[in-house]
Amino acid sequence: MIRVAAVAFPLAPMTGDAWAAAVRARVRAAVDQGAALVLFPEYATAGLLPHGPWEHWDDLWRATAVAAARDYGCTVVLGSHLVRTPAGPRNRVAVVRPDGGGWDQDKLHPTPWERGWDLASTADLIVAEAAGARVAVLTCYDVEFPEACRAAARAGAELLLVPSWTDDHQGFHRVRRCAAARCIENACAVVHAPLVGGLDDPPGFEQACGAAGILTPCDTGWPPDGIAAAGPMDHATVVVGAIDLAAIRRARTTGTVTPLADARPESGYRLRSAL
Repeated sequence: MIRVAAVAFPLAPMTGDAWAAAVRARVRAAVDQGAALVLFPEYATAGLLPHGPWEHWDDLWRATAVAAARDYGCTVVLGSHLVRTPAGPRNRVAVVRPDGGGWDQDKLHPTPWERGWDLASTADLIVAEAAGARVAVLTCYDVEFPEACRAAARAGAELLLVPSWTDDHQGFHRVRRCAAARCIENACAVVHAPLVGGLDDPPGFEQACGAAGILTPCDTGWPPDGIAAAGPMDHATVVVGAIDLAAIRRARTTGTVTPLADARPESGYRLRSAL
């Protein structure tokens, strides 16, 4: 059993000190409720942009994650931050364990809007252990690709971490409903943490919509609707819920349905056009 937290983090102008304090306050609130892993949203550092460009905040983003994980004894997944690399800018998530170890996961599929920034994509998807669970990070749009999540599940991922930023409600529901489908397809759980609020400047971050949530398979022993916990729409909240990892593992072979075990490769279908 693992308790996890999804943070709906505010998109609002903040100084560096205020932002770090806001992160730490939410990690502390999650740990006070027993969370061993705390997920923040995509572009969690966007509220700093009125006070300086992305690269100005690289060290603060990393140092805040490391310090919060160490001080509160949990794994901190500090959303994502736009990082400049020789290959181009990348939308990067930092996963930090209490001992300071961890890894970075770059977004696999930049959105059409992000491609306008020349955001670099990657095919590298990491599955690793955090807080006793086997996890993978699928950032926002990534969870809309079943093959990416299926690859993570087949590599052992039991918990998919989905930080998101969506600027309208249909975008939020796209991500949330795809995340729910991935739970059923792969007998896994999803932690979904959105950005909420908005900025007057810079352009592009005027609005962020969503609600934090923890999703499960829809099967015996799980909530019938597959929602273990959910927060209110468009409010900055910390949502904590429990995931039974042993039940996840059992569901993959003995669930009411077993789509992960029963799935065929695409080459396993004989396609015939009737057009």
